[in-house]
Amino acid sequence: MAEKPKARARASGASEVVAELAAAGFDNARQIARGAAGVVYCCRETALGRNVAIKVLPTFSDDAGRERFLREGYAMGGLSGHPNIVNILRVGLTASGRPYIVMSYCPAGSLGLRVQREGPIAWPEAVRIGVKLCGALETAHLSGTLHRDIKPANVLVNDYGEPQLTDFGTAHIAGGYETAAGLFSGTIDYLAPEVMAGDPATVGSDVYSLGATLYSLIAGSPAYERRGSEDLLAHYTRINNTRVPDLRPGGIPDAVCSAIETAMAVDAAERPASAAEFGRGLQESLRRNGLKPDAMAI
Repeated sequence: MAEKPKARARASGASEVVAELAAAGFDNARQIARGAAGVVYCCRETALGRNVAIKVLPTFSDDAGRERFLREGYAMGGLSGHPNIVNILRVGLTASGRPYIVMSYCPAGSLGLRVQREGPIAWPEAVRIGVKLCGALETAHLSGTLHRDIKPANVLVNDYGEPQLTDFGTAHIAGGYETAAGLFSGTIDYLAPEVMAGDPATVGSDVYSLGATLYSLIAGSPAYERRGSEDLLAHYTRINNTRVPDLRPGGIPDAVCSAIETAMAVDAAERPASAAEFGRGLQESLRRNGLKPDAMAI
């Protein structure tokens, strides 16, 4: 069978990217992820003899896409050094002017992949992960950055087993580029209901998404997983009219469930006022169950 033109074009484009990355000092590039916001390669940085992950802007991106892509690099670059945020090592342009972001490589992959492969994470570990992510998110918020797409797939695990928040591709930096009117950014299973309804993202909507992420780690699936062909209105209505599915019958302590349910309150005013406040609630849930909580790095 003859190769389809689109497939040939994609292969040709990938070869060009690999060649351009090699010219920039990154050898043995292999694709490890692909999404609307970019293609991620694992490469060997020849000058330092280390593996890195490089996100490259898709060839079809327009000026707005280019600006969103670069905004991710700036957002994460300003937060580099936090133990629970993936480090940005460089933002640059290939010889043809294609933007790329060089990041630390996390071979263990994401928490989303872990749950997919191994099933739910035991609640004490999941809550400890949640505490650390609260510290990362609070740090981002204090810098004026909203993430807007927190989910298990956007939490990587580094070589030392630490969870690290990544993919600030839909992030909003105060005073920066806004999403086009009438559109929202984020993954619907973890998106706050008010953002689905068209309201702008806030600290509260990020807290909701983090709560929904923690729920998914413990349960093994999202609290409000989208059902087949369920449209946005039906999904929004279900979130507004049904309580967060109860984890208590599965042996999850009441204090843990209450902290998550509060973070996922439909009314944003009922949620913790900050990621740090959510983190303190998670720490207290560990104490109430005789466990020493982890610290939040802020």
